[in-house]
Amino acid sequence: MAQRTIGIIVAMPEEIKPLLKGAPQVVREQLGIFPLYSFSQHNHRFAVIESGIGADRALTAAQTLTEALNPELLISMGFGGGVSPGLQAGDIVIGVRFLVHKGKRMIEENGVRLAPLPEALVAELKQRGLSIGEGTIISTAGVQSKTVIAGQLPGHVTRGVVDMETGAIVRFATVTRTPLMAIRSVSDALDEELGFSMDEFMNSSMQVSIPRVLMTVVRKPWIIPQLCRLALNTRKAGRNLCIVFTRLRETLA
Repeated sequence: MAQRTIGIIVAMPEEIKPLLKGAPQVVREQLGIFPLYSFSQHNHRFAVIESGIGADRALTAAQTLTEALNPELLISMGFGGGVSPGLQAGDIVIGVRFLVHKGKRMIEENGVRLAPLPEALVAELKQRGLSIGEGTIISTAGVQSKTVIAGQLPGHVTRGVVDMETGAIVRFATVTRTPLMAIRSVSDALDEELGFSMDEFMNSSMQVSIPRVLMTVVRKPWIIPQLCRLALNTRKAGRNLCIVFTRLRETLA
C-alpha cells in the first residue's frame, strides 16, 4: 500500500518539540528554506515543517510542503493566546471558524474543507482531563493586544484564540481544496497581557534568537516575571499539545 502523507505546519521549534516526543525514528532534513521533521507510522508519513512566525512564512511553508509531498491532509498546530474569558493555559481549541484581523476589521475565511477531530477522540481526551472544544482562531499580522482583539470580535465567537499563521494556511487549503485541521493550545490567557512583542525576540529568519531575548530583557527588565509565567504556561500548553497529537496520529495511522 502506498504511503500517504499528512503535513503539519508549525511556526517555532518550541512548538515542534512536544509534537515529536515519542514519535518513532524522526528524520530531520531541509525542504527548501524550511526544516522538516518526518516519521512513519503504519501507512502514513507525518511531515512536520517549521515555518517560522507570520502569515508569509506559513503560506510559503504550506506551498513548499504541498509541492514536495502532496499531503492528503494539512494540520496547523501550535500555541495561541486566549482572547475569550475562561480560556486558560493548556486549553485546546479546535478551529472551526477562522477570522483574519486587519486594522479594525475582522475578515472571515470561509470555504475550507475541515477535517474534524473524531468525536470519540475528543471524548477520550476530555475524560483524561483536557479542556478541549471547538472554537475560533483569529490570525493577526503581528503581535497585538489580546484585550483589543477581544473587543473587536464579532458576536457568537466562542473559545477564541489568536495566532499569526492559521489564516494564511486556511486560505491556501481553501484554494487547493486540501482538507485542513487546525489545533491550538493556549499559552497565555486573556488577562495575561505581555509587555513585549515576539518580534523583539526574532532574527531575520523569524526564529527565536537568544541574544535578542537577552537584549530585550536588558532593555525591559520588568518583563522577567512575565517570561517566567509564560515559560510555565508554555510547558503546560506543549504537554497537552503532545497528548493531542500523539493520540491523533495513532487514530489517523
